[in-house]
Amino acid sequence: MPLYIRTIKENDRIDLKGFNGTKKINDIFVNSKIPLSERKIYPIVVDSNDKILWLPGLKKSKLDKTKDEKYDIILKYEEE
Repeated sequence: MPLYIRTIKENDRIDLKGFNGTKKINDIFVNSKIPLSERKIYPIVVDSNDKILWLPGLKKSKLDKTKDEKYDIILKYEEE
């Protein structure tokens, strides 16, 4: 805590849930067919150490809770 929302930085990587190692955020955008114009403004949720926790609508980090655990935080975002 606290959590922050920012946009992509050069060489951003995430420890993906269910994946050994890290993956580049840009590769996730490409594989998910996110248009280049949207990649620069796509919201990325990070912790106070700038560790990427979540790409809303795309991927979650290894730090995500399992379905049977309670969630303390709910983030809602809306596109303009």
